[in-house]
Amino acid sequence: MKYADGVLGKDIPTELGRLRAIEELCDPISKEIIGGLGLGSSWLCADVGAGAGSVSRWLAETATVVATDLDTRFLTSGERLTVLTHDVTADPVPGGPFDLVHARFLLEVLPERADTVPRLIEWLRPGGHLVVVGIDMSVSALTPHPALRAVSDALLGVFQEQMRVEPTFTRGLPPLLAAYGMTDIRMTVHPLLVGDGGAGEKAMRATFEQAFDTLIATGRLTAEQAEASRAWFGRPGHLDILALIPVVSARRPR
Repeated sequence: MKYADGVLGKDIPTELGRLRAIEELCDPISKEIIGGLGLGSSWLCADVGAGAGSVSRWLAETATVVATDLDTRFLTSGERLTVLTHDVTADPVPGGPFDLVHARFLLEVLPERADTVPRLIEWLRPGGHLVVVGIDMSVSALTPHPALRAVSDALLGVFQEQMRVEPTFTRGLPPLLAAYGMTDIRMTVHPLLVGDGGAGEKAMRATFEQAFDTLIATGRLTAEQAEASRAWFGRPGHLDILALIPVVSARRPR
C-alpha cells in the first residue's frame, strides 16, 4: 500500500487539520534548531516532505526555499518559495546545493529510509546543515494506561503494515551520519505529552480519530476500546508521555 492510500493520506478530509495540529506541536522545535544555525538571507533551503508548509513559509521570510512533497495540494509557491512535486527516494536533486535540508516526520515512514539519508547529505553544500525531526511512538508500549496502550499499539501496527514505519529510526541516526562523514552531530529529545489539552494531545487525538475506523475495520481495535481511549482524555490527572520527538542535526564538512 502507498502512503497516500493509508490512514495518513491527503484525500482524507481531516488530514489538513491533523497536519496543522502537528505544526502547532513541532514548529517551535524546528524553528529553535534552525534559528540557532544562523539562518540568513543568502541561504538556499530544502523542506523535504513539507506537508502543509508552515516551516517552508517561515523559512521563506528570510531565505530562499524549495518545498518538496509527493502531494503538494496544501503547499503554495511564493516570492522566495518554490513548490515541487518530488519523490526524495528516486527523483533528481531539486536544485541546490542547499545550506539547509529540513525533514520532519519523514524518514520513519519511508521504506527506503537508510538509502535516503546519503541522498539528503549529497544535497548539502560543504558546511550545510541537515535537520531531521522524528516521531517515536515505541514508548507508548510502556504506558501504564490500558486504554492508551491498546489504541497506540493498534495505530503503530497499522503504520508498520501500511508504511513499514520504523519508529526509532531518527534516534538511530547519529552513528549513521557519522559513518557518512557528517560533523557537529547533535540530538535533542522532546516528550509528547497527552492529557493536558496541549499541542501534543491535539496532534495525537487528531491522528487517533482519523485512524479509528480503519483500526476497528481491521480488527486491531474494538469499538469499545476506541470509546475507552476517547473517554480517557479530559479526566483529572490523566497525563502521560505517549511519544518522543527526537531531533538530530549535523553539518556536512567544508
